[in-house]
Amino acid sequence: MAYSFQPYINYLSVHLVLTGFFSLFPSLLVPKILDTFLFPLDSLLRAISVTGTITLFDHPNLSPAFRSMNTPFGHLLLGALASASGGISLATFSLFSPEWRFSTPPILNAGLWSSADVWGGALAALLFGASTHSQIFTLPTLDPGELGRAYFPLNLVPGSLLKLFFQSSLSSTSKSSDFHLLASSPVSIQHGKALAAIALMTVFGSRVLYTHWLPRTPQLEPRKAKAKATKKQ
Repeated sequence: MAYSFQPYINYLSVHLVLTGFFSLFPSLLVPKILDTFLFPLDSLLRAISVTGTITLFDHPNLSPAFRSMNTPFGHLLLGALASASGGISLATFSLFSPEWRFSTPPILNAGLWSSADVWGGALAALLFGASTHSQIFTLPTLDPGELGRAYFPLNLVPGSLLKLFFQSSLSSTSKSSDFHLLASSPVSIQHGKALAAIALMTVFGSRVLYTHWLPRTPQLEPRKAKAKATKKQ
């Protein structure tokens, strides 16, 4: 990825266009507006980053150290890092402020929707690998004891759960039966990338809906809630 021009073109072009646009219309720099109208673009860029990182495993000259991460856990970890590592690094080192300083990584204090960048990227990597029938999401057996370290953490999942989510897809041209997630038919790389982008759009769109548009239930302050409970007694 570092030797490819595509990530630089994608991110720099978006940065320059949006910087120019908001310099003309600064009144639109409102979190509610930004999150609502730009989450599809954010999802597409993150999906490109996630799937681009995962497809590096198909490169013939890949280093052994990186190839050792070609496991289900490695795909999920790389998907999370490709999606969220930039934002986490910026917040951890306070790079948005004039005075850089180290602080607690925000992911350690994040809730469900605040951590959507992380688990959303992992979900996109999972769907991309499973839909394209990646080798590491193609199980030769549903017996966890027979699955080696290359299938971690699936080799730790009980066989009953593997049988629930992985099903046989015996083809007429092969005598061997492999097991795929939900026995889905393989799709092309481009369709897999589209599926990853749709997954991230769904996650980020749900976060925008929950954060900015759904009515919030009013919560009593701790002292008022305690006083109210005392009166009832």
